[in-house]
Parts: sequence; structure tokens; C-alpha cells
Amino acid sequence: MSDEQIFMIDEGRTVLPGILPESESRMLNKRKTEVVQPQFLSTAEAARMLGLSTTLVQTLVDQGELKGWKTRGGHRRISLDSIVDYQNVSRHSVSRQNKTTSKPRVTVVIERPGWIDGFRKDFSQWNLAIDVTFFDSVTEALLDLSSNRPDMIVVEMSMPRTHQEKTFQALENFNKRGHSPLSVVLVTEEKGLASCMPIGSASSIQLVPGPLSSVWFHAYLTGVIASCRI
Repeated sequence: MSDEQIFMIDEGRTVLPGILPESESRMLNKRKTEVVQPQFLSTAEAARMLGLSTTLVQTLVDQGELKGWKTRGGHRRISLDSIVDYQNVSRHSVSRQNKTTSKPRVTVVIERPGWIDGFRKDFSQWNLAIDVTFFDSVTEALLDLSSNRPDMIVVEMSMPRTHQEKTFQALENFNKRGHSPLSVVLVTEEKGLASCMPIGSASSIQLVPGPLSSVWFHAYLTGVIASCRI
């Protein structure tokens, strides 16, 4: 009798094929055919699961909020358990606002005509423990950065492609001048804009497919609050 004809079940009994009770046989077959859920996800998969940008997910890994490791090719693999734990923390972030010693600050630029008032109204109704400053001009926002530096900046870019490339480069130059780069998220419907990013450079600018939505904006702010807590 070959080894392949012998099965071991939970109670430690050795049984032969054909004489295993039908109910236990079905259970054994089910266990053998179950698909094991991956225990590690890529940065993009973790970002989609959390509703955050990949840059923010990478920051959370660097800060130890998420547990992960890198492959030989330099790709991150993030623990599914730590992602679930982080989600649980995020869900309770609003109820724990009174424990926050200082509010994170986010600058939001929305240049699309008629949109900024709607996002301001949505934000006022969410009652989140975060300071958000809205601008309808990238130029005004950049001028304000020199005196009132936020923790992060989100830019909804609906301007022509050439203007978007200039905005990308202006923010990249701003970060190169500072000692600590500013986390930047650019929301754009322009495909291929990532080609503006210097090859091989560790840019702190993250491109997110547009258009900007209220659902994504709420998830992003909630993630910022959770990541800034000690």
C-alpha cells in the first residue's frame, strides 16, 4: 500500500480509502480544496483595500503602522492581518477625536469650476478631527505653503496637460528644497502623467486616477487622521 493511499485526519487516526465515514470524507475533501487567502498583499492592493493612496500606505509601513517586507525586486508585501487591524483603528478614529493632541493639516486644491463649494459642504458635515484648507488655485496654495506648511496636500487637477506637468514639477521642486518632503497626492484624469516623474527617484508625489470624489476624499482624510495618531 502506497503512502498516497493513507490519509491522516484531525483525531490522529489512520484510515484507508473507501472506509472513511461519508461525513468525514466530505469534510476532508473540503479542506483539501479550500483556497487559502493570501497573507500578504502588494502596496496597490493594500491601498485599494484601505481606500488610501499608495504613497500613504508606504508611509504607514515606514512608520510601523502596517507590517511589511520587500522582495528581492524591491516590491513591498504587506501583512493582511496588519491591514485588517489598521482598518479597525480607522473605523474608531472619529469616536477617539478627543484623545488627539493636535490635528493634522491638509491643503486641498480644487480648480474645477463649481466643485470646491460642494467639497467644503461635505467636509463640514463629516466632523473629522483634521484641519483642511481649501484653495481654488494651485498658485495660491503654493504661495501659502511657504508660511503655513500642511502635513499633506491634495490637488485635483482638471487643467490642460501642459499645466498639470508644470504643477507636478513645481511641487517636485518645492519638495527638493525642503529638509522633509511634503506628501502630495495629485488627482488627475490625464493618463500617462506619471512619465513626468524622474526615473529612479524616490518622489513623494502620488498620482491618483480622477475625478476627485467625495467617497475617496472622506476615506483619504480618515486615513490621514489614523496615520497621525501616536
